[in-house]
Amino acid sequence: MAEEITGALTRWDVSAAHLPATVLTAPTGDRVFLLPDSSIDGVALYRDDVAGLIKTLRHRGVDIDFAYAREDRRYLSEYGATEVVATIGIAVVTNLTTDLVKSIVLTAWQRARSSLGPNCPDEEVDEARVTVKIAEVVRTENETAIRGLEITSRLADIENLIQAVVSDPARAELPPADPNSAAPEDTTG
Repeated sequence: MAEEITGALTRWDVSAAHLPATVLTAPTGDRVFLLPDSSIDGVALYRDDVAGLIKTLRHRGVDIDFAYAREDRRYLSEYGATEVVATIGIAVVTNLTTDLVKSIVLTAWQRARSSLGPNCPDEEVDEARVTVKIAEVVRTENETAIRGLEITSRLADIENLIQAVVSDPARAELPPADPNSAAPEDTTG
């Protein structure tokens, strides 16, 4: 009997104002950017174990980097495991491809593994309830659109839920240009 996949798929209201210039000006490609857990006064706050997370993911073939430059981020150890497992923010500068989806899922899995501890069984990591927020920056010749997707589910179902959204034909069309979502180099004033 097939296991039921459940989860919530919603739109994440994210705009250029929510993303650093590093992401907005990045060349189109398969790089994944790890967004901070929070920010205060323009300083990105990451959990203190993410440097190891980034190294692990690079070793496993994921093209990933921090969304913020070293001088604009700080590390905190004050987060509880539940808070960190609960939400992970990712940005990509291209349409979501199968390879990118796999990189996002691996990133979420490694983040949960890191939060729950190395002795946590894989099955328990798979059952962890997570929220993955994805900011998809898509450029055409005339515009830049930012589409946000928020998925809340058990980790084992995240890939299928993202693939369902990616394969939706309605996503192939860019939304109408929003003046608030233009990349900084496109704004004049």
